[in-house]
Amino acid sequence: MSTAWAFAGDAALVTGAASGIGKATAAALYDAGLQVLILDRDAAAAAAACAELGDRARYREADIADPAQTEDAVTALTGDGTLSYVVNCAGIHQPAGVDELTAADWTRMLNVNLVGAFNVSRAAARHLRSAPSPAIVNITSVESTRVVALVNPHSTPHYAAAKAGLEMLTKNLAHEFAPAGIRVNAIAPGPVETPMVRDAHSGATGLPPAFASHLMIKRYAKPAELAAAICFLLSDSASYITATTLNVDGGYTAL
Repeated sequence: MSTAWAFAGDAALVTGAASGIGKATAAALYDAGLQVLILDRDAAAAAAACAELGDRARYREADIADPAQTEDAVTALTGDGTLSYVVNCAGIHQPAGVDELTAADWTRMLNVNLVGAFNVSRAAARHLRSAPSPAIVNITSVESTRVVALVNPHSTPHYAAAKAGLEMLTKNLAHEFAPAGIRVNAIAPGPVETPMVRDAHSGATGLPPAFASHLMIKRYAKPAELAAAICFLLSDSASYITATTLNVDGGYTAL
């Protein structure tokens, strides 16, 4: 995959890079010539992703909901080297409504999708501060600002709340890290052709008609299309963009 993006830095950390958007992003950054550091709780899948990429990729197993595990993993991956970019792709989803959710469901969803991104960003910050043109990109969702209950009857309130929190965390981290020259932005995807979204759409083989009626581009996004937007926000081309969320949603939020 050729790219026109320019990167002043030489290493990127991608969480959740064993599949979906994270895997596509890791591949795009690797193709751009960067070292790619993969952080995922699925060690076997992370190892396979690294093997597909090549010798500039390495991985570490960790549950980002655990701050100690996260700190240790980031330290092990970066070593004495520099780290310029972080992509917080790791996330979980659970199609459930209010009556079905347990306290444990809420805690796990918030810990992975919101607190996890904070843990990774904080652990990486000391490395980013000494790097050229450092940047972080978080993956939120159209559900951070819209109620989406088009395929299933429930609007997954815990998932939406976690992603809405991540939206505001993005702006706060941008403010906190600005003196160090670290930019922080977010991508808000619509429906993307990933295993997680397929599961959420009950294994549908194509975009469900109920969702298609709310899109201008009537198909699932490809993970590589999200990766392209992420790479842009990390790159030198986005050097004056921070505290911003880019909707990559096929026009969903405009309708």
